[in-house]
Amino acid sequence: MDSLDADIDYRAQYDRRLAGWIATLDRLQLECLIPAPPARLLELGCGNGMVAIEAARRGYQVGGVDLSGEAVAWTRERIAAANLAGTFLQGDVCAMPFFDAGVFDLVVDGNCLHCIFGDDRARALNETYRVLRPGGTFVVSTMCGEPKPEAMRDRFDRASGILFENGSPHRTLKSAEAIEAEVARAGFRLVDRTISVNPWWDHLTLVAAAR
Repeated sequence: MDSLDADIDYRAQYDRRLAGWIATLDRLQLECLIPAPPARLLELGCGNGMVAIEAARRGYQVGGVDLSGEAVAWTRERIAAANLAGTFLQGDVCAMPFFDAGVFDLVVDGNCLHCIFGDDRARALNETYRVLRPGGTFVVSTMCGEPKPEAMRDRFDRASGILFENGSPHRTLKSAEAIEAEVARAGFRLVDRTISVNPWWDHLTLVAAAR
Protein backbone atom coordinates (compact mmCIF):
# COMPACT_ATOMS: atom_id res chain seq x y z
CA MET A 1 0.00 0.00 0.00
CA ASP A 2 1.49 3.37 -0.99
CA SER A 3 1.12 6.55 1.06
CA LEU A 4 -1.77 7.83 -1.04
CA ASP A 5 -3.72 4.62 -0.45
CA ALA A 6 -2.96 4.88 3.27
CA ASP A 7 -4.27 8.45 3.37
CA ILE A 8 -7.44 7.42 1.52
CA ASP A 9 -8.02 4.51 3.88
CA TYR A 10 -7.51 6.73 6.92
CA ARG A 11 -9.91 9.35 5.62
CA ALA A 12 -12.52 6.70 4.81
CA GLN A 13 -12.20 5.20 8.30
CA TYR A 14 -12.43 8.62 9.92
CA ASP A 15 -15.49 9.53 7.86
CA ARG A 16 -17.22 6.25 8.82
CA ARG A 17 -16.52 6.79 12.51
CA LEU A 18 -17.66 10.40 12.40
CA ALA A 19 -20.85 9.44 10.57
CA GLY A 20 -21.49 6.82 13.24
CA TRP A 21 -21.04 9.34 16.05
CA ILE A 22 -23.24 11.91 14.32
CA ALA A 23 -25.99 9.31 13.99
CA THR A 24 -25.55 8.26 17.63
CA LEU A 25 -25.69 11.82 18.95
CA ASP A 26 -28.68 12.57 16.73
CA ARG A 27 -30.56 9.60 18.19
CA LEU A 28 -29.60 10.28 21.78
CA GLN A 29 -30.67 13.92 21.49
CA LEU A 30 -33.89 13.08 19.63
CA GLU A 31 -34.87 10.52 22.27
CA CYS A 32 -33.84 12.88 25.11
CA LEU A 33 -31.38 10.30 26.45
CA ILE A 34 -28.64 12.89 27.01
CA PRO A 35 -28.72 16.42 28.49
CA ALA A 36 -29.31 19.21 26.00
CA PRO A 37 -26.72 21.88 25.16
CA PRO A 38 -25.08 23.82 26.74
CA ALA A 39 -24.49 20.90 29.11
CA ARG A 40 -20.90 20.24 30.20
CA LEU A 41 -19.51 17.21 28.30
CA LEU A 42 -16.30 15.25 28.90
CA GLU A 43 -14.87 12.86 26.31
CA LEU A 44 -12.79 10.03 27.79
CA GLY A 45 -9.84 9.00 25.65
CA CYS A 46 -10.50 11.97 23.40
CA GLY A 47 -7.83 11.08 20.82
CA ASN A 48 -8.39 13.47 17.92
CA GLY A 49 -11.43 15.00 19.65
CA MET A 50 -13.97 13.57 17.25
CA VAL A 51 -16.86 13.40 19.72
CA ALA A 52 -16.01 16.57 21.64
CA ILE A 53 -15.67 18.69 18.51
CA GLU A 54 -18.97 17.43 17.07
CA ALA A 55 -20.61 18.09 20.45
CA ALA A 56 -19.14 21.60 20.57
CA ARG A 57 -20.68 22.28 17.17
CA ARG A 58 -24.02 21.38 18.75
CA GLY A 59 -23.53 23.88 21.57
CA TYR A 60 -22.09 21.70 24.35
CA GLN A 61 -19.35 22.96 26.67
CA VAL A 62 -16.69 20.34 26.04
CA GLY A 63 -13.56 18.88 27.52
CA GLY A 64 -11.45 15.79 26.99
CA VAL A 65 -8.79 13.62 28.60
CA ASP A 66 -6.24 11.40 26.88
CA LEU A 67 -3.04 9.65 27.95
CA SER A 68 -1.29 10.94 24.85
CA GLY A 69 0.03 14.48 24.99
CA GLU A 70 0.33 14.43 21.21
CA ALA A 71 -3.37 13.56 20.88
CA VAL A 72 -4.35 16.35 23.28
CA ALA A 73 -2.26 18.89 21.34
CA TRP A 74 -3.85 17.72 18.09
CA THR A 75 -7.35 18.09 19.52
CA ARG A 76 -6.59 21.59 20.76
CA GLU A 77 -5.41 22.54 17.26
CA ARG A 78 -8.47 21.02 15.60
CA ILE A 79 -11.03 22.66 17.87
CA ALA A 80 -9.31 26.04 17.54
CA ALA A 81 -9.29 25.65 13.75
CA ALA A 82 -13.05 25.06 13.91
CA ASN A 83 -13.45 28.32 15.90
CA LEU A 84 -14.78 26.38 18.87
CA ALA A 85 -13.68 26.16 22.51
CA GLY A 86 -12.85 23.29 24.84
CA THR A 87 -10.55 22.16 27.64
CA PHE A 88 -8.35 19.17 26.80
CA LEU A 89 -5.91 17.67 29.27
CA GLN A 90 -3.31 14.93 29.23
CA GLY A 91 -4.12 12.42 31.94
CA ASP A 92 -5.31 8.99 32.98
CA VAL A 93 -9.07 8.41 33.03
CA CYS A 94 -8.52 6.12 36.04
CA ALA A 95 -7.58 9.19 38.12
CA MET A 96 -8.64 12.71 37.15
CA PRO A 97 -7.78 14.89 40.18
CA PHE A 98 -7.76 17.97 37.94
CA PHE A 99 -11.59 17.76 37.80
CA ASP A 100 -13.81 18.46 40.82
CA ALA A 101 -16.56 16.02 41.75
CA GLY A 102 -19.84 16.53 39.94
CA VAL A 103 -18.47 19.01 37.42
CA PHE A 104 -19.89 17.36 34.26
CA ASP A 105 -23.45 16.76 33.07
CA LEU A 106 -22.45 14.21 30.44
CA VAL A 107 -19.44 11.91 30.02
CA VAL A 108 -18.84 10.08 26.75
CA ASP A 109 -16.56 7.08 26.44
CA GLY A 110 -15.06 7.77 23.02
CA ASN A 111 -14.08 4.12 22.46
CA CYS A 112 -11.81 4.26 25.50
CA LEU A 113 -13.16 1.54 27.81
CA HIS A 114 -12.14 -1.36 25.56
CA CYS A 115 -8.53 -0.08 25.79
CA ILE A 116 -8.52 -0.49 29.59
CA PHE A 117 -7.66 -3.79 31.28
CA GLY A 118 -8.24 -5.59 34.55
CA ASP A 119 -8.86 -3.63 37.74
CA ASP A 120 -8.22 -0.34 35.92
CA ARG A 121 -11.66 -0.68 34.34
CA ALA A 122 -13.38 -0.35 37.73
CA ARG A 123 -11.11 2.59 38.61
CA ALA A 124 -12.04 4.36 35.38
CA LEU A 125 -15.77 3.76 35.88
CA ASN A 126 -15.63 4.92 39.50
CA GLU A 127 -13.77 8.07 38.49
CA THR A 128 -16.32 8.72 35.75
CA TYR A 129 -19.07 8.47 38.36
CA ARG A 130 -17.20 10.92 40.61
CA VAL A 131 -16.88 13.68 38.01
CA LEU A 132 -20.54 13.42 36.97
CA ARG A 133 -23.20 15.42 38.78
CA PRO A 134 -26.00 13.41 40.44
CA GLY A 135 -28.38 12.46 37.67
CA GLY A 136 -25.70 13.05 35.03
CA THR A 137 -25.41 10.79 32.00
CA PHE A 138 -22.67 8.38 30.94
CA VAL A 139 -22.55 7.13 27.34
CA VAL A 140 -20.39 4.06 26.75
CA SER A 141 -19.27 3.21 23.22
CA THR A 142 -17.23 0.02 23.31
CA MET A 143 -16.39 -3.23 21.56
CA CYS A 144 -18.26 -6.19 22.98
CA GLY A 145 -18.54 -9.95 22.52
CA GLU A 146 -15.84 -12.36 21.46
CA PRO A 147 -13.78 -11.64 18.34
CA LYS A 148 -15.22 -13.38 15.29
CA PRO A 149 -12.25 -14.03 12.94
CA GLU A 150 -10.51 -17.31 13.73
CA ALA A 151 -7.06 -15.68 13.76
CA MET A 152 -8.21 -13.32 16.51
CA ARG A 153 -9.77 -16.11 18.53
CA ASP A 154 -6.34 -17.67 18.86
CA ARG A 155 -5.18 -14.49 20.63
CA PHE A 156 -8.25 -14.11 22.83
CA ASP A 157 -8.32 -15.11 26.50
CA ARG A 158 -11.94 -15.85 27.40
CA ALA A 159 -11.31 -15.83 31.14
CA SER A 160 -10.13 -12.22 31.19
CA GLY A 161 -11.87 -11.06 28.01
CA ILE A 162 -8.57 -9.70 26.70
CA LEU A 163 -7.50 -9.80 23.07
CA PHE A 164 -3.70 -9.92 22.81
CA GLU A 165 -1.47 -8.57 20.08
CA ASN A 166 2.22 -9.49 19.93
CA GLY A 167 1.88 -10.93 23.43
CA SER A 168 0.52 -7.73 25.00
CA PRO A 169 -3.07 -6.79 25.94
CA HIS A 170 -4.66 -5.01 23.01
CA ARG A 171 -8.42 -4.75 23.69
CA THR A 172 -10.91 -5.87 26.32
CA LEU A 173 -13.85 -7.71 24.74
CA LYS A 174 -16.51 -8.58 27.29
CA SER A 175 -20.13 -9.52 26.70
CA ALA A 176 -22.68 -6.71 26.72
CA GLU A 177 -24.11 -8.17 29.94
CA ALA A 178 -20.69 -8.17 31.63
CA ILE A 179 -20.10 -4.54 30.62
CA GLU A 180 -23.52 -3.55 31.93
CA ALA A 181 -22.68 -5.24 35.23
CA GLU A 182 -19.38 -3.32 35.48
CA VAL A 183 -21.17 -0.03 34.89
CA ALA A 184 -23.88 -0.88 37.41
CA ARG A 185 -21.29 -1.78 40.07
CA ALA A 186 -19.85 1.73 39.72
CA GLY A 187 -23.24 3.09 40.82
CA PHE A 188 -24.92 3.81 37.50
CA ARG A 189 -28.53 3.06 36.56
CA LEU A 190 -28.83 1.57 33.09
CA VAL A 191 -31.12 3.54 30.77
CA ASP A 192 -30.65 2.35 27.19
CA ARG A 193 -28.51 0.00 25.12
CA THR A 194 -28.02 -0.82 21.45
CA ILE A 195 -25.71 -3.39 19.87
CA SER A 196 -24.30 -3.03 16.37
CA VAL A 197 -23.35 -6.36 14.77
CA ASN A 198 -20.04 -6.21 12.91
CA PRO A 199 -17.77 -8.75 11.13
CA TRP A 200 -14.87 -8.60 13.63
CA TRP A 201 -16.71 -8.00 16.91
CA ASP A 202 -19.94 -6.31 17.97
CA HIS A 203 -20.22 -2.79 19.35
CA LEU A 204 -22.22 -1.70 22.38
CA THR A 205 -23.67 1.76 22.97
CA LEU A 206 -24.87 2.03 26.54
CA VAL A 207 -26.55 4.97 28.27
CA ALA A 208 -26.46 5.10 32.07
CA ALA A 209 -27.37 7.67 34.71
CA ALA A 210 -25.49 8.58 37.86
CA ARG A 211 -27.70 7.97 40.87
